[in-house]
Amino acid sequence: MREPMDASPTDWQAWLQSWEEQQSQPMPRREERFQVIVDAVRAGCGPTPRVLDLGAGPGSLSLRLVRAIPGASVVAVDRDPVLLELGRHALAGEERVTFADVDLGSPDLVGIGRDFDAAVSTTALHWLRLEPLRQLYRSLAAMLRPGGFLLDGDRHLSSAPELDRLVSEVRRFREPDAEAVDWPSWEAWWRAIEADPAFAAAFVERRERQHAHPHHQDMPGLADHERALRDAGFREVGTIWQYLDDRVLAAVR
Repeated sequence: MREPMDASPTDWQAWLQSWEEQQSQPMPRREERFQVIVDAVRAGCGPTPRVLDLGAGPGSLSLRLVRAIPGASVVAVDRDPVLLELGRHALAGEERVTFADVDLGSPDLVGIGRDFDAAVSTTALHWLRLEPLRQLYRSLAAMLRPGGFLLDGDRHLSSAPELDRLVSEVRRFREPDAEAVDWPSWEAWWRAIEADPAFAAAFVERRERQHAHPHHQDMPGLADHERALRDAGFREVGTIWQYLDDRVLAAVR
């Protein structure tokens, strides 16, 4: 496996590019999923949408939105100090993207604002356990305008174990290169960026937050998401794009 690129403390664009590479390795259709979300925002929200990017990381989807839709503005929400530090520097020239450090599962999320046209997310909401997920959807119901959209791109398990196992096996046949060794892995990328002194303070904060709120692996399934959205007041819920278990789940406020 080749090592992630060695970025200087101020080479924010190099770090962002290496993030994009390691994220794309296990998700060959990541760019297609991004494009579906961008196109859905463009089609459903007009030329000047106000968008909330949930679990935005360093702003990968936010950046694509503002570059594809000249009138769009995005609030990128995340809780990881390292990714927020990277995003704020790497996207410093994008005035239509602002970052917010807020817990997605907290009622405090509503304080960011209301009357958003869309909320979007990719590969992020699966970290939430069921009750924080329900709280998030209740918050979004208050933050989106009537007719606004949620668009969540993620691998949503069907909650049917045999089918989920079948999907995993089919993926191995169809994506033999997804495990290619010539890419920086998730763990290697984090080790490399932690060695960069520019992120020292952010890593101290990251470790404190992980200790207080550890990740859990008991991920809500697709049915849990759909039920929680309807319970929160979303009137239409369904999948608008899918490849195996990789979906863009959409909901209309």
